[in-house]
Amino acid sequence: MESKFGLDRLFGHSEEPPPAEVCDDLLTIDCRGCGYAPVPGSRECLGCMVERMSAVGGADRLILRTGRDTEISGRAGMAVREAASLRRWSMPQEPPKGRCRACPVSRHGILSRAWERFPEGMTDGLAEEALSQVPERDGCRECVESTVRALAQLDEGMAEILSKMTGGLP
Repeated sequence: MESKFGLDRLFGHSEEPPPAEVCDDLLTIDCRGCGYAPVPGSRECLGCMVERMSAVGGADRLILRTGRDTEISGRAGMAVREAASLRRWSMPQEPPKGRCRACPVSRHGILSRAWERFPEGMTDGLAEEALSQVPERDGCRECVESTVRALAQLDEGMAEILSKMTGGLP
């Protein structure tokens, strides 16, 4: 998980994502080098669990490996798995190339910022920002419009996950 705080390095918070592996429908995340206390409901832990699961594969159960392991399963595990799936389809597989790399409203740039805000207010203002800064080059308008549609789908997907968490299982 990318660090979101400027002083993290001073306090031992790693810039590198923790090692993770999937085995028999169990995702194990090694949190021992993280520096944060593993609090599964915290913004940092949720973001890390979703990022690691989207990177290494889905599982029904998660283990946060520390001196004392913490298991996440049931509705919470399902929510993490669904959010990881949203992240996997929404984020481009490769960073942008060429002139798109410097574009402030590229799909990669806009959706990276959305996921940095996870879990709350992910898409707030990003569609308007993208639409207000469309470059005047071939293909840019279509790219930005596609990004805005992806933001809307991401919003709908997150609303559905939250609805399941608060309203019960489907």
